Amino acid sequence: MVAFRIVKGVNRGDPATLDSLRSNYELGARPRGLEIESALIHLGLSMYLSLEMVTASAQRWPQIGRRIAEVHLLPENGFCYADTAQPGHVTVWGRPLQLLACVVDILSVGD
Repeated sequence: MVAFRIVKGVNRGDPATLDSLRSNYELGARPRGLEIESALIHLGLSMYLSLEMVTASAQRWPQIGRRIAEVHLLPENGFCYADTAQPGHVTVWGRPLQLLACVVDILSVGD
């Protein structure tokens, strides 16, 4: 499955990219939105199934990040995901370093 994640890092080697692949729980951030109702959502990462959707979200909330990571999620890496929120949005659970290894490209918002 191909998914897109808003990130702050400019490339895979940027520490900000790895941090962008950590859940709000792992980062010590307070739950927000659906995370308040579900600890499981708080443990996951928000991703999108289309470049158009993730770009719109990144433009709406630039504080989250100004780049988009294209992530090829292979099931043999132990990732889990579920459809959450609106259609085309998924929550992904996985280890940050394994997620980083699945990043195939990082684009600037609007590219």
